[in-house]
Amino acid sequence: MTLAALVAAFDVEAGVPRAALPLAGATLVEHQIRRLATAGAERPILLVEQMAPALAAPLARLRADGIAVKVATSIAAAADLLAAEPRVLILADACLPDRALIDRIATAPVPALAVLDDIPVHAAFERIDAQHRWAGIAILDGRRIAEVAQMVGDWDPISTMLRAAVQEHAARIEAGRDIPVLAGSADAVHTAEARLITASREASRSWSDRFVEAPITEALLPQLFARAIQPSLPATLSALLAVGGALAALAGYRWFALLPLLLAGPLARMGQRLSLIQARRVRSDATLQAIRLGSRALAALGLGWWLMRNSGQWGWLLAALLLVVAMAGLSAARRIVAWLGDGEDPIWYATPPALGWVILPFAALGLWTWGLSAITLYAGATFGWTMIRALRLAR
Repeated sequence: MTLAALVAAFDVEAGVPRAALPLAGATLVEHQIRRLATAGAERPILLVEQMAPALAAPLARLRADGIAVKVATSIAAAADLLAAEPRVLILADACLPDRALIDRIATAPVPALAVLDDIPVHAAFERIDAQHRWAGIAILDGRRIAEVAQMVGDWDPISTMLRAAVQEHAARIEAGRDIPVLAGSADAVHTAEARLITASREASRSWSDRFVEAPITEALLPQLFARAIQPSLPATLSALLAVGGALAALAGYRWFALLPLLLAGPLARMGQRLSLIQARRVRSDATLQAIRLGSRALAALGLGWWLMRNSGQWGWLLAALLLVVAMAGLSAARRIVAWLGDGEDPIWYATPPALGWVILPFAALGLWTWGLSAITLYAGATFGWTMIRALRLAR
């Protein structure tokens, strides 16, 4: 069953629609519509009093990403677009719900409202009775929107639809801890950004992610927001640095290889976090990941080659080859373990970024041979442990 959406964008702050306020590297309306699209809304409609120039660029970015958002300058125009839709998500002006709440409302029976307890901390939300306030999101039938359009007159169309739904005894779904943000001021925007950062946190995949890459990323995210950085930029820069590191390693410039490869990890993480926060995919993400992995493998082989040339011992090139084979085998073994039903890796597991941080102290002491030995043993031990896990699970 198709799902449509109607997003209100009436309110103006200092001459600019609140929907166009900057939020986490994009605008509020982009976050609203991208979240609704992620929940399955295929036909988002933006309801405005008049089309403001400040909304043109955000809408163009949404359309460039394949989200076919339309603009209605009256509830009657919106009703014409939505009358045949059996399920329409309604989003209040400047309301940014958590994705969990959107998903709950999107799958609720029609009509349904998200509600909050009527307590002082929720005073900014519209009261619907003595016990509850509306949490800013609902799901209605398109025919109800058409009926409201015929009777609304000078009244607020969203409030009128809300009152009609209440009179119909619409199902009430408690928002609980998924309290939306009403991003109508600078303070509210800062609150929303902090919540977006928190919500984008994922379980750390390795010790290097938990203790190095994630802290660097979180420290820099506000700066990325202020500069409206899109997720594809740090992800692409990460791949370019990895390629540069590989070329430097093949040319024998060890530090010029290691430093870009170390930086590539946090940059890739920034791209992933921005993608989650902005609900915007990284362009050619799989290709960029393959470039990073291939570049790290070439860098390892380059290090082994130059250590062999300088020492005259072919074993160093063999160690580099074993490292690459172990990491490739580890990738396959982890997929097998996940398929067998155990996708949780220990935090000490070797990952491509972690290998760079392991070799760093050895490199600082000029012990490149020791460093290569250490990361080869580390990768081999992780691969062996993963194969043991796979065999145990297969029994």
